[in-house]
Amino acid sequence: MRNIAVFIVAILFLILLMGIFYFMPVESVWIALGALAVIVIFHFLSRLVKGKQSRESKPSQWQNLTSLLVIFVIIFIIFVVTLWEVVPSALIYVLMVSLVFTMLINFLTVPLAIFHKIKQQKEVFQPSSYKPRVSIIVPAFNEEKVLARTLETLIEADYPNKEIIVVDDGSKDNTYSVATEFSHRGVKVVRRLNGGKFAALNTGIAICSGEIVMTVDADSMIARGAINEMVRGFEDPRVAGVAGNLKVFNRNNLLTNLQALEYIVQIQIVRRAFENFGSLTVASGAFSAFRKSALEEAGYYDPDYLLEDFDITIKMLKAHQILHGSNEAVCYTEAPETIKDVYRQRLSWFRGDFQNFWKHRDAFFNPRFGIMNKLTFPYMLLSMTLVPLASLVVMVTSVIMIIDGEWMTLVMAFALFAVLQLLLSIIAILVAEDDLKLALYSPLFIVGYKQFLDFTMIKAMIDIIIAGGTYLKRERVTRIGDAPRSEQSSPAKVLLELQAKPSKGLEIDS
Repeated sequence: MRNIAVFIVAILFLILLMGIFYFMPVESVWIALGALAVIVIFHFLSRLVKGKQSRESKPSQWQNLTSLLVIFVIIFIIFVVTLWEVVPSALIYVLMVSLVFTMLINFLTVPLAIFHKIKQQKEVFQPSSYKPRVSIIVPAFNEEKVLARTLETLIEADYPNKEIIVVDDGSKDNTYSVATEFSHRGVKVVRRLNGGKFAALNTGIAICSGEIVMTVDADSMIARGAINEMVRGFEDPRVAGVAGNLKVFNRNNLLTNLQALEYIVQIQIVRRAFENFGSLTVASGAFSAFRKSALEEAGYYDPDYLLEDFDITIKMLKAHQILHGSNEAVCYTEAPETIKDVYRQRLSWFRGDFQNFWKHRDAFFNPRFGIMNKLTFPYMLLSMTLVPLASLVVMVTSVIMIIDGEWMTLVMAFALFAVLQLLLSIIAILVAEDDLKLALYSPLFIVGYKQFLDFTMIKAMIDIIIAGGTYLKRERVTRIGDAPRSEQSSPAKVLLELQAKPSKGLEIDS
C-alpha cells in the first residue's frame, strides 16, 4: 500500500509540475523540454563512451564540453534570450526563469529517486557470514553533554566484531573523563592536543585495526542494527564507502521539525537520485563507513578544511571509487534548537562546501573524473549558487509585482509551488517511512525557512570569495544533550520508539 501511495503522489507531483507550463509561452515550453531531453541523452551517451575508455585514455575534445555545467549554461543562455523576446514583463520573465530551473531539477531527481527505491526493494539479501572488523572512530571536542549516550548506542549495537575508539581532541571540559568511564566496556580512549576534527579522525585511523572504518559524531546515536546494515554494503568489493541514514531525533520545536523534514527530503530524493550513478554528494561524517584501504589511497583527511567529510567524499569519487548510501542504517542526530545555532551550523557547512569547490575545481573541467565531472559537482554548484540567488531575486520581484498590481499571477505561482513542495515532502516521507505530520511544515520551504538558508548560503559564498578559499574558523553549535525536557521528546523515549528493544551491553575486547 505504501508503494502505491508513493506512485500516486509522484504522478500527481509530476502532473502539477507540468502546470508550470501554464505560466510560460509555447516557445519556452519547447526549450524546457528540449533542455531536459538533451541532458538525459547526454548522460546516456557520455556513459556509453566512457565505458569503452580506460581511465588513462586521453579524453576527446568534445568530452570536455559535455559536463552538465556547460550544457546547462548553453541551454540557459538560449532560453533566456528566447524568453526575452516573447515575454513583455521583465518581472514575469524573472519569475518564469526561476520556475523552469526548479522544474528541471525536480523532473530529474524525483523519478530517479523513485526508480532507486523500486530497485532497492527488488534486491534480495541472503544471510551473510561477512563480518569484517569494524573500527568506530568518535572524534570529540567539548562533548561532555552528549558523548555518553552516543557510546551507549555504539556498545549496544548488534555487531560482533567491532572496536570503538574515542579521540579526545584536546577538550577543555570533562569529555575525556566521560569517555574513560566506558573503558571497562571495551571503549578505547585516546587523548591528543587540539588539532581539529581531521587530525582526530586521522589519529583514530592510524591506531585502529579494522578493515572497515566508521566515523560517528559525538552527538549521534545509531540504531542497534545500523552497523550490520552498513557492513552489508561492503559485500560488493567495488564499494569503497557507505553513508548512513541521518534522522533528527529532537523534534520538539518548529526549527527542529523543519530540519527533520529537510534531512528526509535530501536523503530520500536527492541522495537516492545520485545513488543510481554510484555517487553521493557527501558521505556525512556524522555516520559513514569506508574501507581503510580506500582512505589510505585517498590520503586520509586533509587539514584546514571546514568539511572534511565532503573533502574525503570528493577525493574518493575523483579516484572513481563507488560510494553508496544505506537507508536502513539509521543514525539519530541532534539538530540545533535555536535560529542562532542553525545559522552557525549552516554557515560552517556552506563555507566548507565552497572551500571544497575551490580546492577541487579541476573536477569541473577534467572528464577523467567521470560522474564527478558530468553530474555531481555541476549539480551541487548550480544548486548552491543559482538557486539561492534566483530565490532572493524572486522574493524582491514578488514584492514589486504586488506593488504593480500583478499579484494574481504571483498568488497562482505560490499556490502551485506550495502544493508541489507538499507533494515532494509526502513522497520523501513515504519512501523514508517516517511521520507524515512533518509534511505540514513544507510551505516554509517556499517562504521563510528557504530564504533563511539561501541568505546563509550566499553569505558563506561571499565569505569564501573574500578569504580566497582559505580556512575559516568552524562555528560551534550549542549542545543540548540530556538537559531536562518533556518525557515525550527525551532521547531515551525516541530511541525506544525507533529502535528494537535494547539488549545487555556487548563485551568488547580492548
